[in-house]
Amino acid sequence: MEYKKFEYPSFNLYTVKTNRFKTCQMEIIFEEEASRKDAMVKTFLADLMTDCSSKYHSRKDVARYLEELYQANFYGLTNKTGNLMMTSFVLNFLNPKYVNDREYLDHVLELPFEMILNPAIEAKEFDIKNFNVVKNRLYDEILSVSENISRVSLKKALEKLDAKSPTSYGVLGTVEELESISPKTLADAYQDLITSHCDIYIVGDLDMESVANIIFKYFKNPVVKTSELSSLYVSNPAPKRVRSFHETSSFLETNLVQLYSLDHLSEKERVITFYFYNFLLGGGGLNTKLYQLLREKNSLCYGVKSMYLKYDNLLLIQTSIQKSDVKKAQRLIKQAFLEMKKGEFKEEELQNAKESFIFSLNLSLDNPGGILNNYIFHILDDLPLIEDRIQMIREVTKEDIVAVANKIKPNISFVLESEEDHGRN
Repeated sequence: MEYKKFEYPSFNLYTVKTNRFKTCQMEIIFEEEASRKDAMVKTFLADLMTDCSSKYHSRKDVARYLEELYQANFYGLTNKTGNLMMTSFVLNFLNPKYVNDREYLDHVLELPFEMILNPAIEAKEFDIKNFNVVKNRLYDEILSVSENISRVSLKKALEKLDAKSPTSYGVLGTVEELESISPKTLADAYQDLITSHCDIYIVGDLDMESVANIIFKYFKNPVVKTSELSSLYVSNPAPKRVRSFHETSSFLETNLVQLYSLDHLSEKERVITFYFYNFLLGGGGLNTKLYQLLREKNSLCYGVKSMYLKYDNLLLIQTSIQKSDVKKAQRLIKQAFLEMKKGEFKEEELQNAKESFIFSLNLSLDNPGGILNNYIFHILDDLPLIEDRIQMIREVTKEDIVAVANKIKPNISFVLESEEDHGRN
């Protein structure tokens, strides 16, 4: 693969040339520091801006034109990564060499910039018809979250962190937040978005010099970047004492969420080693410490998982159990941590984890999105490219994993308790 950077006054273009695919992918990413009040608004805005523009008056018009572009796909999304809010516009399209149209590349690359630079705004407000379509769609999505105990308890647990911590922000807010957004609110948010830091990434078997010229022709964004973004990483230090919270809900089961702060991980530990720790603890399926202790040996739950929240400096453990088993589950989780500190796992388990990680990384090379995602974080966070990470993975030792086991501090224990269970206990 051939990597290249093109610098322009208002954006940078990063390209990856490879002949592995018949399709290409481009991502236009607007980056800004995470803000609680903007999270729901930017989610709404990204959705609306890919549904319509001043030229394409509805999602149906956009879909019709995408079909003419040989089934190209265009969509928007908002992600919060640590301290950073990223509003992305993603275009997937067929490699032009399979198309009998010399103007195809020009036409397909023009579309995202037409949508971004010419939104459906009149009199400083977005078009009300498309606004309501997207609003209803987001309303249904918010309600679907409220019906999932795992997502509800995770959201509530993260909200128990410092209210000023970006970790507690969610890109999909509440119904009340959605109702407070108006067509004018979104038009104001658009002005904020278009003036934020912008990077463009593209992968495919393309003449990247021609691609750069086309993009610069259509993306005449007058904003000139004047400052760099702050660190991606959120500091979530552990309190002196673990904070415990209990709430009741109408769900028929009880959900336990444990949050742990990670104390001064080195770069290698952050990028490589802690993924192995998490894999062996509870992120690697049926043979992990947590699954064996909680499910196989004690039958407390159907499943248990741990997640490494890298950019939030947190480890998360979550399981659904009966209310009467909460304390026992917490004791068994402590036991799992202690066993990891003592290095009570086999070399064979570590080797299996290495093979699993290498397989996953190689699998990500089999699609344009996987390659692009790795390259995005290579630029944003100096994440080693996949080829380099594979070599780093091979070098991880048991001693490395035991070392990070001693850098984990308990932060929050949150129980979302079933009302039915609550009534029995």
